[in-house]
Amino acid sequence: MALLRSMATVSGFTLLSRVLGLVREAVIANYLGTGMAADAFFSAFRFPNMFRRVFGEGAFNSAFVPLFARENEERGKEEALAFASRTFSMLALVLTIGTILCIPVMGPIMSAVVPGFKASAITPYPAGQTIEHSFSIRIDDREHLYLSPTGDSGNGSFELLDATVSSPQPEGFFPALMAKLGAQREVRPPIPLAEIATRVADGPSPGTVHFVLPAGHGYTQLDGRLSVSGDNRVRVFRNHPDTFRLTVRYSQITFVYLLCMALAAHLSGVLNTMRIFGMPAAAPVLLNLVFLVGLLGAIPIFGWGDDVMRCGYVAAVCVLVAGFIQLGALWWTCKRKGLPVRLTLPKIDTKMKRLFALMGPGVLAAGIQQINLLVGGIIASYQEGAVSYIYFADRINQLPLGIIGIALGVVLLPEVTRKFRSNDLTGARSTINRGIELGLLITLPAMVAMIVIPEPIIQVIFERGDFTAESTRNTATALAAFAIGLPGYVLVRVLQPGYFAREDTRTPMLIAGVTVAVNIVFALLLFPSMRHVGLALATSIAAWVNVILLVVGLRRNDFLDLNRLLVSKTARTLIASILMGLTIWFLHRAIAGLGWFSADSGTLLRISGLAVLVAAGAAIYAGVALGLKATSVRELKAGFRG
Repeated sequence: MALLRSMATVSGFTLLSRVLGLVREAVIANYLGTGMAADAFFSAFRFPNMFRRVFGEGAFNSAFVPLFARENEERGKEEALAFASRTFSMLALVLTIGTILCIPVMGPIMSAVVPGFKASAITPYPAGQTIEHSFSIRIDDREHLYLSPTGDSGNGSFELLDATVSSPQPEGFFPALMAKLGAQREVRPPIPLAEIATRVADGPSPGTVHFVLPAGHGYTQLDGRLSVSGDNRVRVFRNHPDTFRLTVRYSQITFVYLLCMALAAHLSGVLNTMRIFGMPAAAPVLLNLVFLVGLLGAIPIFGWGDDVMRCGYVAAVCVLVAGFIQLGALWWTCKRKGLPVRLTLPKIDTKMKRLFALMGPGVLAAGIQQINLLVGGIIASYQEGAVSYIYFADRINQLPLGIIGIALGVVLLPEVTRKFRSNDLTGARSTINRGIELGLLITLPAMVAMIVIPEPIIQVIFERGDFTAESTRNTATALAAFAIGLPGYVLVRVLQPGYFAREDTRTPMLIAGVTVAVNIVFALLLFPSMRHVGLALATSIAAWVNVILLVVGLRRNDFLDLNRLLVSKTARTLIASILMGLTIWFLHRAIAGLGWFSADSGTLLRISGLAVLVAAGAAIYAGVALGLKATSVRELKAGFRG
């Protein structure tokens, strides 16, 4: 099997997609900015994407690919394609019905997804009289507050009698636990809102009062008292009053993307099982191209550049169009490659029940991960700036993980399944070992580089405008902590196919649960002393715990052979990575001494300095790795041959 060639195909398109994705985000930022339309669009786009990752690509494919590969190996291509058509039809039927039912009730759905976009407080109906109403809402560093009247006739008025902001110590189990661990939030006494906020003369709609608070004000709670008369009710918003309505409208357009992408993931599974990796890997590129054509074409043509709401509608339509284009491209590829997947009358038979049974643990595992993200966000909120430091560091960390880890997982699952179903256990074990070798060959030097020179990486990519030198230092320490777990994240992708190939989705789910528990425990233990770095380090520790548990399970089932050759190559790869790290560390000190990364150095000089470090590191690593025989030119060539 040309494992390296297949991985290079997936990695190449993934890298292209990531690059175009950055361009796409820059274009969206140019037209939508960071205000109401941007919040509404990103929320609308994230919602179907979340379900796509859970049901369409994650849980579904880990269950479908092994079953499809078994049909192909045991019953032949025709039976396998018949099974693929039945599952495709069932998926299309369920998702079409779900989409039709969800779109009309998107308002209540988004109320649960983005409750912060709705009014945080609403006064009682005064019924023609004058009443006073007290309210208390969380503001958590929000920079805008709105008081918006609503009434049938527009008669009536309201007045803000008094308002104070404060930062009281939160109550409840979690805040109490964080306080015991030494991570208590700063308590700030109440002060009048007028002392820190500016009242804008004109709100976004008639009668609306708009307050602007300074960035990073640090206050978490607003307490106020309103006088309301006539037929008005007054709503208090922490976001633009129109954000929720716009989110619902955008979501009604983008929600169809879930249907398209789930079906596209199914077709990708068919193609990947048959060792056709090009179009499945290229499909995300189409999404970015549609965005660029739509935004850079339609908006200037119609002259909508100054209307962020219309720009948001264009972006939402781009999502919809891209979904059908991706689905159509994959369906056409299946047909052209002699793998037609047709719509048939779906029926729930034994195989379909088996598919649903295998999907269940995957869905639960994804839910566990969402809980993990939620808890991590809560802990990070106890340090100002921690959420941002972790976000930007993880963006860099996800680059090699996405390019290498995803590629290995995509390529290995159908290959390991095929060998297992043909009773070639030796071949299956060898394929996993080869995946481990390739994963470590690429991620170990990346890990060392991000530990040794995280600051120049962050500085070149992010340090400009409000992203200060202090932001760079804090983000760089988080990146170094994330990097410790980088090989672990990738190895998880390599090892999981050993379970999925045997139609075991339950064990990875249980391991995911243990891993999340480990992550939360270490986050709570490390955060008081290491702050945001402790959260990143906890994630890395959890990744290696995940690897250890997966290895133990595979060895117990005689599905993994950590032979002497694998251990030897891993040791040589680690030595080459360490020597590379020492080289670029000394080189960085020398370049920094020349002022290439100083505060007053230009962007071009910083980019040149980072390029020198990367080029020198790559040359040293390649030379030492080949010299120590961690790999060889012959092995690399063999990896590209069919």
